[in-house]
Amino acid sequence: MSIEKIEMAIDSIMNRTEAVKGKGEEATKQAMILPMLEALGYDIWNPLEVCPEFEADTAVKKNGQKEKVDFAILFGGEPKIFIEAKPYGEDLDGHHGQLKRYFTTTQSVSLGVLTNGSQYRFFTDTSEINIQDDQPFFISDFDAVDRGIDVIARFQKDIFSGEAIREFATELTYTEKMVKFLKCELDVRDGELSEGFVRWILSSPDMYDGRVNANVLERFKPIAKDALQKVVRSIVRRSVAAIDEGVSSPSVEIVSQKDTSECEQEKIIEASNDEVSPRNEIATAEEELEAFGIIKRQFDNSALVNKTIYNPASRKEIPIEIGYKGTTAYLNIYFNKPSWWNLRLSLESKIK
Repeated sequence: MSIEKIEMAIDSIMNRTEAVKGKGEEATKQAMILPMLEALGYDIWNPLEVCPEFEADTAVKKNGQKEKVDFAILFGGEPKIFIEAKPYGEDLDGHHGQLKRYFTTTQSVSLGVLTNGSQYRFFTDTSEINIQDDQPFFISDFDAVDRGIDVIARFQKDIFSGEAIREFATELTYTEKMVKFLKCELDVRDGELSEGFVRWILSSPDMYDGRVNANVLERFKPIAKDALQKVVRSIVRRSVAAIDEGVSSPSVEIVSQKDTSECEQEKIIEASNDEVSPRNEIATAEEELEAFGIIKRQFDNSALVNKTIYNPASRKEIPIEIGYKGTTAYLNIYFNKPSWWNLRLSLESKIK
């Protein structure tokens, strides 16, 4: 399904909100969540594929009964996606713990979804396998201008890959965390470098031989700040020169306005598009997703789908999973981890 068709399906779903408001969870499931699953290519009428009230494999009981997940999406008889539904309009904060319990007790699941019909929070296990992260790696709000359709498209039935989702989530989550960390550490317009950052500089080889104590840190903070500003100015000059030559340059948001002319600032802002956007930088083109869908169908119909591969990290055989990862040059298709690639597709260049 094309991204445009997914967008149209969401528009249709959001036109039902007034009719669903105040009607509870079941109305939300019927009018908003199930149509979304159908738009992504899942057979909502087949309980072997979209199973309602799926019994989670957990020891936690409620009124003598096992707890149940609102929906489980199954591939080859195994649950891969758990969906926990709440009524339309309900705040989703504080509800991820229930989903985490279901996720953690079912090893085959690689994607957890918490939704109230208009907002979708997506969880996976980027830190420890089979332990759902406490924070979603992506939130899609259908009321927002940017609904994140390019990310939602990754969850379509024909191209769903738990391994690819985990890799994407890891890159998305940690790119954002590192950007925030580096901006906090390196942007010293309104303050000083942190002690930890200065200590890290002084501990590098051939930098400082003495013992780094509080007095040493205070002495070297202004020196390190001055050195950093010189490096930033050098990066800015190189970036502006690249812009003048018509060459695409990296984003340089950490630049202080004091260090560049007004003309240079405008060029830098235009080149960086105002904000670092991890999702946009690692987005996968629709044509690439379609190509992966073709290859995944070939994989699903091959003998490899039931084979295992040796994982040196865990020192054991694990089931083969096919995944993909978009880069600026090509689409990388791999088994279980990106370094185990088997195909690289270049579809955006003139010669495909």
